[in-house]
Parts: sequence; structure tokens; C-alpha cells
Amino acid sequence: MMIRRIIFLLALVLTLSSAMADSKKLNSVNCARVLAERSIVETVYGVKIRFIEEVTDLSEGNFLGTTETKTGKRAIKGIEFMEKYDPKTDIAQVTAILKLKRIADIVDMEKFQLDKFPNKAVRRTAFASSTPANAKKLAALRAAELDAYKNLYKKIGGFTLESQSKVENFVLKSDVVKSTVVGALMGAEYMGFAWDGKGDSAEAVVKVRLNLRELSEMLGEKIIDYDGEYVEAEGRAAQADMVASQKKSPDKPGKVTTDVIEGNIEVMP
Repeated sequence: MMIRRIIFLLALVLTLSSAMADSKKLNSVNCARVLAERSIVETVYGVKIRFIEEVTDLSEGNFLGTTETKTGKRAIKGIEFMEKYDPKTDIAQVTAILKLKRIADIVDMEKFQLDKFPNKAVRRTAFASSTPANAKKLAALRAAELDAYKNLYKKIGGFTLESQSKVENFVLKSDVVKSTVVGALMGAEYMGFAWDGKGDSAEAVVKVRLNLRELSEMLGEKIIDYDGEYVEAEGRAAQADMVASQKKSPDKPGKVTTDVIEGNIEVMP
């Protein structure tokens, strides 16, 4: 009788462990899918950017920078997904794919000449995890992406800078420099990420670019007076201490082209 109870308890533990693992997997994959969809919207419809950078004391190197982005409500359909999950680290990787010809019914065709690029597809990849220990690293990747958006906009849209300095008896007493911008960025492509350093001290580095030739042909007009075909920018972010939210993100509708593949995901520094 005792042996039967032990076997029953072991089976129960294994069943519960399997159920918890499946729940973590589902939560992480669904979160990554939603984040990948957001990235698709940012590329196709554009992202509103507002940032402030301020240096208040050169002697102490006091720097304050804030960047905010917003996409607004957008209707979108026809996204396909490629999903991968690493059970060892509880990290999901989802690549969202949207062919431009599939959004012809919800985009102003008089403004966007998508017929010139019938085979072009937008691909964006996102990572997510339901394990709190992974939160600050994955958040650093997103923060670096926003920093890259900001730097890209500064190149093509410019920014406003104001400064004020004060000198008393030949000594610099105060020096304030502030730059701001409010604008929208559309068509930015995510080129990839890397880590500068190792472990918790590593900084996330993300590179984005804008294909000026394609965007100009879609709009039927020149975007900016720029000689090259691409404008590229890099963003950086440090890992901040934070606690990952345990709330389950709702699944979004979409066509899944492949099953979730199990395997190692190389994302951590």
C-alpha cells in the first residue's frame, strides 16, 4: 500500500510539473507573439516618438534621457508566425511575417504604391519569457530598440536643441543642454542585436535602418535629401533591475505557419 501511494505521489508531481512547464511555454510564446505583432505595426504604420535628452552639469556628467513611443490603435491582419521556444531558459522567440500585398485592403493605395513591391515582406522578431530572471535582459533589448528609433529619427527628421551657460569670474558655473523631438517614424527595419560585455553588466546594442529608395517609391516622393540608399542607426541600453509581470497576455488571432520548435535560443549575453 505504501509503495502505491509513493508511486501515485510521484506521478502527481510529474503531472503537475509538466502542466506548469506547458503553462510557462504557452505564456512566453503568446507574449512574444503579441510583441512581434507590435513590431510589425511599428514598421508598417509607423511609430510616434517623443524624447528629451538633457545635460545639466558637465563637471558631474549629469545626463537625463527619456524616450516614449506610441503606435495608436491599428487594424491589421494576415500576419504569419515562426515560433521557437527554449525550455531550458524559458525564452520564446517569435518572428512575425507580413507580406505587403496582404495589407492592400487597409492601406490607402493612392498614397502607398505597394504594387511596385509585390513580393516584399516585413519580418520582425520578438522575445519573451515568464521567468522574472530574464526580464531585465529582454527589456534591455527593447530599450535599445527605442534608442535606435530615436537616433534614426534624429538623422532624418532632425531635432531641437537649446542650451544655457553661465560663467562667473572666468569659471563655468552652469551649463545646460537640452534636445527634444516629437515626430513619427515609418518603415524602420530591425537589423539585429548584439551584446557589449557579458552577464548582468552587458549592454544591449540594436541596429535599425530605413530603406529610403523603397519608401520613396511607395510614397511617390523623395523622403529627405539624402545621398545613400539606407539610413542606419544604433541604439544602446543597460540592464535595469525589474520584476517581470506574471500576467498572461491574451493570444492574438493570426495564421500560424509552423508548430513551435523546441531548441536553444541565443539571446542572452
